[in-house]
Amino acid sequence: MRLSVANYSFEVLPLEATLMVCRSLGFSAVDIAGFYQRGKCSFEPQDVAADPHRQADSLKPLLEKYQLAVTDFFPQFGAAPSLHSLNDPDEAVRAENLRFVRGAAQFCQLIGAPGMTILPGVDHVSRTLAENLAVSVEYLRQAVAIAAEYGVEVRFEPHMGSVADTPELALHLVNHVPGLKVTLDIAHFMLQYIPMERIYALIPHTGHVHVRQAKPGKLQVAHADGVIDFPDLIARLKAVNYRGRSQLNMSARTGLK
Repeated sequence: MRLSVANYSFEVLPLEATLMVCRSLGFSAVDIAGFYQRGKCSFEPQDVAADPHRQADSLKPLLEKYQLAVTDFFPQFGAAPSLHSLNDPDEAVRAENLRFVRGAAQFCQLIGAPGMTILPGVDHVSRTLAENLAVSVEYLRQAVAIAAEYGVEVRFEPHMGSVADTPELALHLVNHVPGLKVTLDIAHFMLQYIPMERIYALIPHTGHVHVRQAKPGKLQVAHADGVIDFPDLIARLKAVNYRGRSQLNMSARTGLK
């Protein structure tokens, strides 16, 4: 299993500078950000949807220049997970999200990225959790089908506040959406004091991994202060024949606590 690094770990820098840093650190693979109105290094989801070829043409020469392959594209459609969520109460917003998914899938195909990570939707207060899960399942199925047209894998990242804030809810989505994979960031569960024994169930369904140290109640800490046993995680991934990359993910916004 090999490592990649997120270009958005250095999101205060322009796009090319982030790729230069990634390469200078010795990485040969990178995850690319598609966050809405966030940072200088990110591709805007609406721009990608409007013209994926143009956006890919702006990135491919830089990837070649710095000899980097892309392992994942991570679009986020709104300024917060609850805004423009995949299971938004507004049907028009949900339809636009699928347009974003199609553009992102085309973009991935053009830049050679095998997969894309999206957020699964949130637990909107206007509906029950069961209703929110049902809408997420419906639109994740459509997202998987759209991406499959371009040979791209869809992964979702479970996180606090989402419809998949626990391993059990994440498994519910996987079990109801054939072909869907998990982007596993254990830190999101550590933040909620969820023990590793429950998280292990997601490993057979993992398509991508985000690597950062955390501890109960803290999303990100210095390596020496963390409790995640990464050698054990790697062994468990190997045991299920995981063939993806593990991406080093250090959020400048979160910082080290």
